[in-house]
Amino acid sequence: MIFRYFRISTIENSFKKLNELKRGIRKGSFEKKDRESVSQKLEINLAEFPPAAQAALKLNSEFKAKHLNDQTELHNKIPNFNLNDNKIQSLLDEVSQPDFDLDPLKLEEDAKFFRTKTNCSGCGALLQCNDKQRDGFIDARKFKLLTKQELNFTVCFRCEFLKTKKKLLNVTSNSFDYDNLILKKIISNKKAHVIILIDLLDMPNSIYDGWSKLIQENSSVDMIILGNKFDLLPNTGPKFEHSVIKSLSYQCLKKGLKGAQIKHVDLISAKTGFNLEKVISKFFDCWNDEGDVYLLGMANAGKSVLFNKLLSSDYCRPLASEALIRATTSFWPGTTLNMLKFPITFMNEKKIGQRQRRLKSELDKLVEIEDKRVKRYEKTHELKDAEVFGLVGSSFKKYSIQDDQIDLENAQATYSIDETTGMITVGENFENNRDLKQKFKRDARLIFKPEMYKNKSTWFYDTPGVLQSQKILQNFSKKELEIIFPKGLIMPRIYWMVPGQTLLVGGLIRIDLLESTNDERVLFSIMASPALPVINPFKTEDADKIYDKYYNEGNILRVPHKHHIREEPLPSLKSKTFEVSGIGNHMAMSDIVFSCFGWTAVTSRPDVKAKIRAFTLGGQGLQIREPKVKALIFALTSGLLVTAVQP
Repeated sequence: MIFRYFRISTIENSFKKLNELKRGIRKGSFEKKDRESVSQKLEINLAEFPPAAQAALKLNSEFKAKHLNDQTELHNKIPNFNLNDNKIQSLLDEVSQPDFDLDPLKLEEDAKFFRTKTNCSGCGALLQCNDKQRDGFIDARKFKLLTKQELNFTVCFRCEFLKTKKKLLNVTSNSFDYDNLILKKIISNKKAHVIILIDLLDMPNSIYDGWSKLIQENSSVDMIILGNKFDLLPNTGPKFEHSVIKSLSYQCLKKGLKGAQIKHVDLISAKTGFNLEKVISKFFDCWNDEGDVYLLGMANAGKSVLFNKLLSSDYCRPLASEALIRATTSFWPGTTLNMLKFPITFMNEKKIGQRQRRLKSELDKLVEIEDKRVKRYEKTHELKDAEVFGLVGSSFKKYSIQDDQIDLENAQATYSIDETTGMITVGENFENNRDLKQKFKRDARLIFKPEMYKNKSTWFYDTPGVLQSQKILQNFSKKELEIIFPKGLIMPRIYWMVPGQTLLVGGLIRIDLLESTNDERVLFSIMASPALPVINPFKTEDADKIYDKYYNEGNILRVPHKHHIREEPLPSLKSKTFEVSGIGNHMAMSDIVFSCFGWTAVTSRPDVKAKIRAFTLGGQGLQIREPKVKALIFALTSGLLVTAVQP
């Protein structure tokens, strides 16, 4: 019986075994003691059935399997199981999948069923069907049809609604004490390893102060620090990557992340795959089968995207890679509500050889792709072709399945499935056979159980993000977030200002130049989403009037949108005042950070001091920092300022 979501295999298998046993008895191939032994295995374990099937079976006692010694005394007598094909089909129809829609107003609750111990595969919340206002809710009609095994691959209504309707439902969840639930667990684990993912567009706001406790309170915890979203930064020279790593390391040092426990610092793009194979090799080199690994990061740093990439890579055990549902990702921060996990591959010499051969073959492919991108960029100047990227794949892609056992060591490139023997063998064009791949995934989910790796594997955990200044993003619509978050390379937009002038970036950022030495002009390089409009400098005394006018007329500012209905009103613009000193027209002296909305680099002539008032919504995340890249403006071509990097 196939349902829309999953197959209730326990019912099918029980009746299939009953028929096989009846045929065996008819042929006289079972002795009495054998029949008693086999009959015990046929007793229906109601706990494995969906709640709806449990209720139906309790009301229809004749469907329960009986001990064979209660049914017959002679080995050649066919037992009477009181089974009728029509009744069996009727039972299956009772628990068949009804049609569901995704209307939050039509959800059904059932207070008889409490929260399970199974996590939503998308966000990690514990699944339940008794309160639709809380996290982890599943429609009660659907919940009653799912077995324990099927719940392992089920997403809650919030994740399902987010994936299909692209809207975030606000649900009530238990207050989450990050330090006590996440950090204390890691500190108490003497073999724990940590990957800290930092949003390069939001430093230092994306570095949590509490992470330094891991170093201070557990000397055995070691870390790898990764700066994410490197694909969005324009490469300004051969030492650009080195300069950003240096800036990242410095910001981490200021937050207490320092010392011998920091094993490696690198840059990646979880979205494009840049540098991921390199850091996966680093994970294996540092931590091969030596403790669990925890992925930490602020909300919206890209942890779930990285988790999904690693889930499809060599870092995840092959069966789990096929069976597990990918984490729910979205524009909104705070999508992950609890920990998600997968078992980590243990690398032996054979697997290391397979991985190295694949990486070597993909290197040639990568070079070929890069050559095509360079030639295309020279013709079209499309910024998409200037983004860094990488290939992420799996070296272990063939499993033998027989008698519910999987040979994880047997790795090849393609598969086919033998319907009669259950063996998965090498087949042609597996990657292009969509039906075959879907069938394999279903079979993998029937077999995969986390207990399989209880004492055989370490685990990789994706943790909920820390919500601080990023929380404001939850109150924007999807269309607004598509404008706020850059989709590709961020190119600087450069404006000269003199004291008494103001500049607006959408309705999110306002910059006032209050004073400067001898009224010298100051250069502002705006690094924000290209979709956010910049209103050219105007008189500060008119700033409030112009802001209100552009917000109320024609939606010129774009974000925030006046007519978007919000559950909570957005805070008004609030400011902080900063004083900076110039070091030369060719070098940025400071960055002013506007939290998750972007930043501006400030440049002026030597010995010029400037007083700047910066605004953003609620004033959250407003900070001044050392420039991410000390840009050198060395040429002015066709009206565009070209930047390079100081070593």
